[in-house]
Amino acid sequence: MPASPSQLKITAPPAPMIDLQALSILSDNLEGLMGRIREVVFKPDRTKVAPSFSLPQLAALCGVSDDTMLRRLEKASERGLPPGTLPPASTERSRPRRVFSVGDAQEWVRAEGVPFVRPAGVRGCTIAVGNFKGGVGKTTLTMCLAQGLSLRGYKVLVIDLDPQGSLTTLFGLYPSQVDTRNTFLPLTLPPAEEGQEIDEDTVEPSDTLHCLKTYWPNLDLIAGCPALFSGEFYLPLQQLNRKAGSDFNFMEIMNRALDRGPRDEYDYIIIDTPPSLSYVTMNAYWAADAIVMPVPPEGLDIASSSQFWQLFQDLAAEAESAGGLGKAFHWLNVVPSMVDMTKVHTKDALKWLQAAYGEYLSQARIPETGATNVAAMRLQTVYDIAKYTGSHKTYVRAREAYDRVVDECDHFTRTRVWGESLPEEV
Repeated sequence: MPASPSQLKITAPPAPMIDLQALSILSDNLEGLMGRIREVVFKPDRTKVAPSFSLPQLAALCGVSDDTMLRRLEKASERGLPPGTLPPASTERSRPRRVFSVGDAQEWVRAEGVPFVRPAGVRGCTIAVGNFKGGVGKTTLTMCLAQGLSLRGYKVLVIDLDPQGSLTTLFGLYPSQVDTRNTFLPLTLPPAEEGQEIDEDTVEPSDTLHCLKTYWPNLDLIAGCPALFSGEFYLPLQQLNRKAGSDFNFMEIMNRALDRGPRDEYDYIIIDTPPSLSYVTMNAYWAADAIVMPVPPEGLDIASSSQFWQLFQDLAAEAESAGGLGKAFHWLNVVPSMVDMTKVHTKDALKWLQAAYGEYLSQARIPETGATNVAAMRLQTVYDIAKYTGSHKTYVRAREAYDRVVDECDHFTRTRVWGESLPEEV
């Protein structure tokens, strides 16, 4: 006969509570783990290094055949273009193959591959990559878009607005160790009061963005860090502290900062946003000329994207009524991401996306592949991989999908923002 509840006795002592000290130890352990991961994936000196390109890869970037590329390399010195480097042969029988750095490739593409250059006096295009939901491939798409555009000869700035700093991590940096002066945070701070003393550890208010050079040539970074969380409190505080009649609007801070130089210096400015519609995030959208939104073909993700636009519309209408701030975008590109065609419902979900977004839906399909998963484990993208050790077909499928997104975004910008006359089909 089973014992009644009153007859049951608790013999084990109660489990200890998980206090702040225990959580601090957990945090330190994870920080140490990330350090060990970097030692493995960023050998030999824990610094991320850009890939090199073979001659066929360089030829593909320039849009010419291998034979044509060989002939043009013969005249590289005459034209002042990099001839590449010949690494020493590993054996007497092996024949060393010429390799090209990212910087080399960019020079060749500017000379041979991309006839289009942003017209003088036309400002760079600002793209916000966003979604209401996390885990949809947003940060990876941001990085790939930036790398892909740089390989087409453009100068690119990326801005990490996520306090988690995932994009910053992809650049091989520790978000927790980033100097906050190289983030968006100084722009959110209220102006210092007259006579206020600022010590060395205090982040000073600023109206200028300070960029970091990265491992990837012609690709600069405004980093993300945990301190960006406080920007959500400082931005509305700035608005409250302004005098009546002031034309200041806290949603315009990013936009005004980009007007002070970056839009003239960079061809593309790409902003990675947090998975939320916050004050900081709205700054990104208000500064953007265009929006790229990755959406996996799953029911919950499609529903979440619908909620995003509803809330965005509400916030935008409220901002417009409060400060007369209207907003329009040159183009919108909704990209199906993490697509797994082995799932029986994927085809139907893609049809739902097409029905919902129509002309705004990208023709690209970012696949869920071993190549992208392996790259993510190594804190890389498909553009970071110099030579894929798995199935070449799998790698090519992923790379071609991201290339297609890059081509679409560049096409939209050139025709709808910079005013170049091109066929409407990509």
